[in-house]
Amino acid sequence: MTIDQLTQQIDHKRMVRRDIDLQKEIALILDAVKKFGPRNISLIARQTGIPRETVRVRLLNLLPRYGFVVRMLPNYYKLGLTRYFGYLRFSRQFADKAKELLNWLGEKSYLMYWGKVLMRNEFVVIVTPPYRFEKEYLGLFEELADAGVLDDYWFRKVRAYGHPHASYRYFDFANGKWSDYPVNDGEDEFDEVLVNEIDEAERAQYIIDSLDLKILQQLQYDALKDITEIAGELGVHPRVVSYHFNEHVVRKGLVAGWMVSYLPTQTAEKGAGRFWMLTEPLNLHEVRQLIRDLASPPASCQSYNVLDNGSVAMHFVPTSDMSAVTHKLGKIDNLEGELMVLSEANAHLISTELLHGNSWLMDNNVTKKMIKQLAVM
Repeated sequence: MTIDQLTQQIDHKRMVRRDIDLQKEIALILDAVKKFGPRNISLIARQTGIPRETVRVRLLNLLPRYGFVVRMLPNYYKLGLTRYFGYLRFSRQFADKAKELLNWLGEKSYLMYWGKVLMRNEFVVIVTPPYRFEKEYLGLFEELADAGVLDDYWFRKVRAYGHPHASYRYFDFANGKWSDYPVNDGEDEFDEVLVNEIDEAERAQYIIDSLDLKILQQLQYDALKDITEIAGELGVHPRVVSYHFNEHVVRKGLVAGWMVSYLPTQTAEKGAGRFWMLTEPLNLHEVRQLIRDLASPPASCQSYNVLDNGSVAMHFVPTSDMSAVTHKLGKIDNLEGELMVLSEANAHLISTELLHGNSWLMDNNVTKKMIKQLAVM
């Protein structure tokens, strides 16, 4: 029986039994996902009292239909990687090749994310070079500037990054639309996965191998992917994959958490309707309040980065008309910064080719290869 057929059956039973509330059902499932992750459906069923098959159908069918997905978030710091938020402005000569170059860097290097600012030849980027190659890696962009590829650029180190969960209690699943108020009662609405930078002594405790990284990649593609399916994709025995997942990935904390994310289906392809906001330095109380303000309708905060100078780079999508977001931002006292609308965006997974044994690699000829790549684009 297909997922769609099961969905029809479950929805029909819910209509017959009026005591089953869809909104409460979804909230219970997602509350459990935040605590236990999405992979143990039997555990979620036991904790919520909702039939296992219903849990599976809701996670695989109903939630994605409305733009809600569960994502696995790697802990980049425990992987031995640092994190920088940056800005790039390409020269006119290379403007038409900028996206191709950034995608090449995402495949061959440590560029994790880029977003193009609407109607500007500018990009926001996130890079995750290994700690021992920080200066060398950032030096690549200076070489690109010297070569005339970039007109301007800057990077700030990220001291902590977070991913607020989507405010699903404000979403009416029966009617498929957002509400200005919580649709049903429950736990505190604001919740997040927060990752703080770790020191050098702690970094030395985390050693990964290529199989660990490959498992993380598979889970970034699909957080619900079965171990047996992952083993088949990687050509490794399921018991070996299960051991690495439980003893390395989970026990060592290489998974920072599981995020309930909202991505409007109409903006999924090109990243249109996504926004980055870069604030002036804020104190801790102001940071927490700003994140709370933009983690519930009329916005859904996807992620934020606390930079080393105290400023915050926040990524969010509107859940309703952008004018409502503008109105909300206008009511926040002493908020200064820049709001950037994206026309396109792309995210990249870390290439396993960059890990040799237990060590990350740095190609000293990356700049030369980039320049050569530009010539054939």
